Amino acid sequence: MARKSVREERKKQILQALDQCLLEKSFQQTSIKDISRIAKVNHGVLHYYFKSKEDILLHYIDYVVDYFKGQVQEMLAAKNTEQMSRKDFVKEMFVFVNQKITLDKNLSKIFVEIWEIALYNDAVRAKLKGAYKEWIQTLTGNISDGSADGEAAPILSIAMVAFWEGMALFSTIFDENEIDFKETLARFQQRILEIL
Repeated sequence: MARKSVREERKKQILQALDQCLLEKSFQQTSIKDISRIAKVNHGVLHYYFKSKEDILLHYIDYVVDYFKGQVQEMLAAKNTEQMSRKDFVKEMFVFVNQKITLDKNLSKIFVEIWEIALYNDAVRAKLKGAYKEWIQTLTGNISDGSADGEAAPILSIAMVAFWEGMALFSTIFDENEIDFKETLARFQQRILEIL
């Protein structure tokens, strides 16, 4: 059992190193040696855990998704969501996504590049598509209450994810003094809550 945790910890160390590399230069410019240097492991160790640089990227996407799933679960456990109305629950989700994902410029910067890679790389595109489908399905389940308007939940979920991701993209090219991201997100949130 200890071996597995050492293995998982080493993989996490490598994925975190890729994260740091991607903040400094593009994925194409990042080498296995760059990742191993930041991870403080021999570059041969990377090949023990991952087949290639692309394989590291694919696992990195899973790592980020799993990280935010864990963050959401912690937030939900701390908020006692079973007692919340659907609107209050959606408000909490908005606050979380806005603060932890959409307005995180480092995360946005990295994922803009991953989206670009996905345009030409089928494996990366499939990985992203799966992550977004899961996010949309989870959101749909959380905002649908089984009522007649529950049919709108998948459409609202797609719109919400697309809006959040669009705002994340905008945050990488616009300065905060050009677009008030927090105000725009708050107004969008209010419109969604009115629909619910």
